[in-house]
Amino acid sequence: MKKRSAFFALAAALLIGCGSTMLTGCADDDYWPYNPPSGWGSNYFYDSRLEGTWELTQANSAPVGSYDTNYMDFFGGGHGRYYYYYNNRPASEEMAYFCQKSGSQTSNYQINIQYEDGSASTMAYWFTDSGDTLWLQWKTTGGQTVTYLYSRIKGAPW
Repeated sequence: MKKRSAFFALAAALLIGCGSTMLTGCADDDYWPYNPPSGWGSNYFYDSRLEGTWELTQANSAPVGSYDTNYMDFFGGGHGRYYYYYNNRPASEEMAYFCQKSGSQTSNYQINIQYEDGSASTMAYWFTDSGDTLWLQWKTTGGQTVTYLYSRIKGAPW
């Protein structure tokens, strides 16, 4: 009888251990900040013209190679996903974004993107080709202007 009760105790401990691992493995990711950080006030919006998937086709007027391209998928309401290649392998991460009116000479609007890895970007943006081409432009810390051209596509390739 003792062997049997020891077996049930071991089985129960195994079930409890596996159950707690499964519960922590399904952690809720609602921590992701889809609203601008405090201090930005109410001067922000989510531009519905961004919604959809965009493929990087040019960087500073030069075509982008297949492993140098990236994709941005804007779901709306500040949610999105960024797809890129890392060591020639597909990778992706979540992104949060919001838009603002801009005092820039380039565009009337700017987009602020926060990537899952903790990096962030603020870029001027505008559309051409009836909204099927998205231009992003920013200055590097050295003062150099960078311009990316994205084309609307049906969906990210992975």
